[in-house]
Amino acid sequence: MQLRPSIIHQTIESAVSFIYPAQCRVCRNVIGLESIPYVCDTCWENLEVIVPPWCEICGISNTDGVCADCATNPPKYGKLRTIGIYDGTLQQLIHLYKFEKRTSLVKHLVQLIFKHLPEDLPIDEYDYILPIPIHKKRLRERGFNQTTLLAEHISKKSNNPILRDALIREKNTSPQSGLDREARQTNIIGAFSLRKSEAICNRKILVLDDVFTTGATVREAVKVLWNADPIEVDVLTLARAVNPI
Repeated sequence: MQLRPSIIHQTIESAVSFIYPAQCRVCRNVIGLESIPYVCDTCWENLEVIVPPWCEICGISNTDGVCADCATNPPKYGKLRTIGIYDGTLQQLIHLYKFEKRTSLVKHLVQLIFKHLPEDLPIDEYDYILPIPIHKKRLRERGFNQTTLLAEHISKKSNNPILRDALIREKNTSPQSGLDREARQTNIIGAFSLRKSEAICNRKILVLDDVFTTGATVREAVKVLWNADPIEVDVLTLARAVNPI
């Protein structure tokens, strides 16, 4: 039996961490063997999660009812919810997972999602989980789609199927993280195309993404999905930037 590269990578990571206990990537204290990889227990427990009140639609913090932006320019998704603030511990974890390919962290990130999943976003009520796709060129370079891997673990815990290859990343856009707000909006236009419309029609879809910054990627993806006439499209993201550029 041939092992998947991700399994081999995780095994090597675990062995190295056992032999050479590392420093916490946030506070730089030595990590004990009981900790999750790369982050100490204290930083993990102090990770900043998002709690109510939040906008009923976009989920932005410290808002009762509907925020001014959603009231004047309602998004096409029904509601968007996020687990934590993209800063400090969570930002370090996502960078390690996404850019340094520390895929063993995925189970801890999914644990975080289920621990702090908002009550008004019951995953088991959706027909499909749809991870935001990345372009095939970036997939080859990175070796995995970080959001699809999250979705696979969420699917195992929730028994919700993943809708694969229904939304396609046709345009190999510049990384959104290197652009300002205006450039993000124009960069993502036309990036997605739709396939398997019949799987989306009359279904409740939960779109999954790792980081919400300005929301340009999510809005473009949801706009395309509505061409297939779903019943509902909501969004769940792992992290949200506090002051996006």
